[in-house]
Amino acid sequence: MELYPIDDEESLFISPAIDDWSPVLARRIGCVIDLDGTVDHGVPSIPNQMLYVYFPIFDEDLPDLARLDAVTSVGTRLLESGQKVLSHCGMGFNRSALVAGMILVRRGMKGADAVARIRSRRPGALFNETFAAYLES
Repeated sequence: MELYPIDDEESLFISPAIDDWSPVLARRIGCVIDLDGTVDHGVPSIPNQMLYVYFPIFDEDLPDLARLDAVTSVGTRLLESGQKVLSHCGMGFNRSALVAGMILVRRGMKGADAVARIRSRRPGALFNETFAAYLES
């Protein structure tokens, strides 16, 4: 499993499904936002080590925007407090990129720039044009 750093500080990442937690732990990622259909196997359960946010969504239309906003708010606040955040889905292309892009926008990046950044850091990302158009709007 590869982690794709999205920001220059290497604090915000996207990835496909987690089958090995060692890269997550090695990067000292403190929050995992899981957008895939099943809860990850082997989620670290050491107290006060990791916040695991489970919000399964489809890679089709936009999900409930209030909940999506809440999830990205958590990720943004954690990044702003100096913690590292990983957004992941099955393949690491669309759902994870949507959340990472929304976090970038919340942190002041223009939507089109967020889309371009994610696509440059994770080739093939945001081929879901609905997600890309939402970020750009």
